[in-house]
Amino acid sequence: MQINDALNLIREKFAAESKGLSTGEAAEKYQDAFGDYPVTMEVATHILAVQLIQQNMAQQMQAQQQAAGQGDGQAQPAPDPTQS
Repeated sequence: MQINDALNLIREKFAAESKGLSTGEAAEKYQDAFGDYPVTMEVATHILAVQLIQQNMAQQMQAQQQAAGQGDGQAQPAPDPTQS
């Protein structure tokens, strides 16, 4: 099994679980793959987790920039803490 195949299976399973589905075709494929290729599936699980964390961090940073009025993507200089 190639890592991209494992990632696709995990994404399918994740999407199904996000919809409240813990059984079905995605669950069966996932269980079979984990039984046959446990290390590949573990590595793919960690890769997907890192991707989700990075995506969430990027969205959070974008939301913070927009909230601070920096939605145009240009960083504003930080205020000088030595001046009052």
